[in-house]
Amino acid sequence: MDHNCPYRCNSKLVLSLPSFSIMMFSRLKSRLSPYLINKRHLVLVIVVCVVFVYSSMILILNERKFLKNIMDTPEKNKRETFVSGPQHAEEPAPTIIEDILLSSSKPPPGRTIFFIESSCYRSGSQYNMSNIKAHQACPIESAALHNPSFQVFVLFACPTHRNKSMPIIDALQSYKNLHFRSLNLDRYAEDTPIADWLKKGDLFKSRYLMFHLSDLLRLITLYRFGGVYLDMDVLQLHSLEDEPLNYAGAERADSIGNSVISLEPNGFGHQLGELFLQDFHVNYKGDAWAHNGPMGLVRVLSEICGTNNVTLMVNNRKRCLGFKVFDVNAFYEVPWTQWQLFFKPENSTETLARTKTSRMVHIWNHIVTKWPLKIDSKSAYMHWAAQHCPRVVAATGELFY
Repeated sequence: MDHNCPYRCNSKLVLSLPSFSIMMFSRLKSRLSPYLINKRHLVLVIVVCVVFVYSSMILILNERKFLKNIMDTPEKNKRETFVSGPQHAEEPAPTIIEDILLSSSKPPPGRTIFFIESSCYRSGSQYNMSNIKAHQACPIESAALHNPSFQVFVLFACPTHRNKSMPIIDALQSYKNLHFRSLNLDRYAEDTPIADWLKKGDLFKSRYLMFHLSDLLRLITLYRFGGVYLDMDVLQLHSLEDEPLNYAGAERADSIGNSVISLEPNGFGHQLGELFLQDFHVNYKGDAWAHNGPMGLVRVLSEICGTNNVTLMVNNRKRCLGFKVFDVNAFYEVPWTQWQLFFKPENSTETLARTKTSRMVHIWNHIVTKWPLKIDSKSAYMHWAAQHCPRVVAATGELFY
């Protein structure tokens, strides 16, 4: 027997098709002859025999074809086929994003713009940066583009990694002042006014955990480093480099938004950061969506400014001891109830006119349902994207999502 063939490929063991068919037909005929009483039965038996012989021929042909393929395969490949299965080239290991507190390169105090991705927070979870969409990356690029003397740090609230090739991430990292870091919540809160309260676990009983975690992380970040915090749906239209720190913006006549907050890293700004954190845990409500975020700013600034009238706070640094509350047009000219104005071409002229003097626009990503947009859309949003995040636009292809 041929030892290179692990199957029945010896010629003595494989019958030829003609002899096999004749033999099987003879056996059937001898066994069925007592039952062949009339011609009808004879015809039936012949049909059965033909079908049986044909099926046997197909089986043997397939076996021979399989044996030939095996015998024509090199011995090394046979072992791989039967022992280890198909072989695949290993993909490059993903790059792990450094922890912001453990990295040797930290944000320069007061000269950094921060974005925070908090939706990834889960116990033991890991975030893949490929989840960042173009409409999230666009505001990040606009910050790096318009503020070259600032550093831009994008923080992830869980262990995070990136794969080798990610066009949108590559577009962002082409800016030398843009960095990605992860954070560990417990470590990040250490040595801050919120550390002891966080250990009690009240935060994690929240009905709106991702939102309240985001509200908290921006305050911890500004307490630690100062600088500017922006939501990942705040698109910059103009530079912030010449604007003194310590500011936020009125969202309505009676409310101050927390999507844009700036604090000095020391002095009055640092004291404000401490007051914001103290208010967060003293007045925390896990079942109220805005109570711990925007309303927390109003509570603290009401004490600082000597009034709870937001209109009196606007553009009056002297009243608020050096803290500036911008008017509605600066950041929130288009309210969330009118978010569709950003995306309808027929409203483009009106929307661009309304935001002509705005420093930023808040896109309200958490309620927007218009993605993706065509790159050549005549909407106000794509008009801004072409100007303020051109590299992200170029990386997305025909659809901006």
